[in-house]
Amino acid sequence: MKKLYIWSVIAAFAALTLSCSAALQRRYDQRHGVSSSTSTASTDRSSSGPEDSRNSQTTDPTYRKDYDRVVDGNGSTGGTTTSVSGNAGYNQQLLNQYTDMDKLAEVVLYELDNLENRYNNLLNEYKNAKSSSRQVMAMELDKISDDRLALYKAYTNIYRNGKTDWAAVKRDVDNTLREYRKKN
Repeated sequence: MKKLYIWSVIAAFAALTLSCSAALQRRYDQRHGVSSSTSTASTDRSSSGPEDSRNSQTTDPTYRKDYDRVVDGNGSTGGTTTSVSGNAGYNQQLLNQYTDMDKLAEVVLYELDNLENRYNNLLNEYKNAKSSSRQVMAMELDKISDDRLALYKAYTNIYRNGKTDWAAVKRDVDNTLREYRKKN
């Protein structure tokens, strides 16, 4: 009975894994414009000649590449996919925005690193402190934890919402940094 249960759990896990990996592969293929072929299609291609496999790939609906993503409007192929607007000015503006996002994120990470060091030092002092000073240190550790949480939220906000509304996110993160620096 126990072996039957173990085998059924293993079989269910294997079926779930295959199902999830197939779904993930389909999602990847849809995003990148490529449909993967099944293992039976790969055996069919290997058994037939090279010309037959080329024809079967183009007529087989399970294998298609989305050339609209690869080819730009002029009909020439590019190494990268083009953006929605397709102009260099937009791409440069987007690149500058991502650079600004990274710079601001580095500032937040710097402050987080300093805060983490202060937290660790204070925690070590707390371990060796007398009971009279432990309450004050505990309150300070709580403040540092709150500041860490605020800075982590600001950091995640940069990359979560910065792509869509960079001006507002930058303003919010700058305000968070300003408030943190005023306290300390």
